[in-house]
Amino acid sequence: MPEDLNEAGPSPTPSDSSPRKPSASGGPLGLVMGGGGARAAYQVGFLRALARVRPELEIPIITGISAGAINATHLAAHPGTFAEAVEDLAKLWESLTLAQVFEVSGRSLALNALRWGLQLVSGGLTGPPRMRSLVDTTPLQRFLTRAVTDGTGAIPGIQEKIRSGRLRALAVSTSSYSTGQSITWVQGEGVSEWSRPQRRGKLTTIRLEHVLASAGIPVFFPAVQIGTEWYSDGALRLSAPISPALHLGAERVLAISTRFDPLAHEADQPMIQAYPPLAQVIGALMNSVFLDMLDQDAWRVETMNTLLQQLPVENRADLRVVRLLTLHPSRDLGRLAREFESGLPRVFRYLLRGLGTRETESPDILSFLLFDPSYIRLLMEMGERDGAARIGEVEDLLATP
Repeated sequence: MPEDLNEAGPSPTPSDSSPRKPSASGGPLGLVMGGGGARAAYQVGFLRALARVRPELEIPIITGISAGAINATHLAAHPGTFAEAVEDLAKLWESLTLAQVFEVSGRSLALNALRWGLQLVSGGLTGPPRMRSLVDTTPLQRFLTRAVTDGTGAIPGIQEKIRSGRLRALAVSTSSYSTGQSITWVQGEGVSEWSRPQRRGKLTTIRLEHVLASAGIPVFFPAVQIGTEWYSDGALRLSAPISPALHLGAERVLAISTRFDPLAHEADQPMIQAYPPLAQVIGALMNSVFLDMLDQDAWRVETMNTLLQQLPVENRADLRVVRLLTLHPSRDLGRLAREFESGLPRVFRYLLRGLGTRETESPDILSFLLFDPSYIRLLMEMGERDGAARIGEVEDLLATP
């Protein structure tokens, strides 16, 4: 377990042909962005607040999981300054609508629901083609093709930034349905692959299919084929979301979660009064997969830091103390989503209500799928406010010697 907390082997060393620009101070800085579907808009707002005070910030190690992989890839591939990259990313999110993520026509949604029902009640005897997902995400593929690729699925900006020395590595995590492993795809220089039980890091040239797979919400979004295997959301099997940044050599980590961290009395408040509807059950499962792991991994890192600080440096072997700052929304994003349900397409809203989204105070399933401009704008504004409130802590991390 210790090697997953604070150690990933010897720190990577850059080649002589690609000089590195040093971080502001201290060891290499890593940015970790978790998942959460539409919730990832909150991360962009926080980055906006940071870009205002550090417009020229260079982040050598960027990792993303689930929807956070989209944000990570955009930052890693953008040729401009940190402020310019964040502003362009914000514009992408501000222009996003539900129709640019998946097909929202009543006919498409109704047919999908009908096919799933027929496949279920027939015992799988309806014949091909078998249903692959609840929604058709072809619009998201088109949107990201325009936004982050050269039109062919390739993302040349990543390698150009690595070659310039501004980026050491980008990592996006996926989950393989074919083997059951968590696979983190890494594009970088002076970095190595790694292997842990059920978790591996593989060097590759990151393309659109890696990003789409990482962001593919299970069941709702289809799996993506990479090579001969099928992959889905990176949060599904990655029990240590901070570990890819540590494997790549980060000694200071800024992790942006999309999970509200309630006080004890808030956490004890029930969200339902009767038997939990299916929406509540699915929301709890999605939270455990997409949101909870980051906080649990952060706790393990801090615990290991405490132990390491009690040991002389010469007795730490290859383990190292990692400076970690984990950031959370100041309000419950699931509860906020309830206010925007009426903006969903009628058929989609009808299907979700059938799961019981109106029977709970915090319909978390909505917050993952609510790619509504008003909701996204609210999350970004909240991220900016939270970022401004905690900018002193972030600056302290960036200035750590």
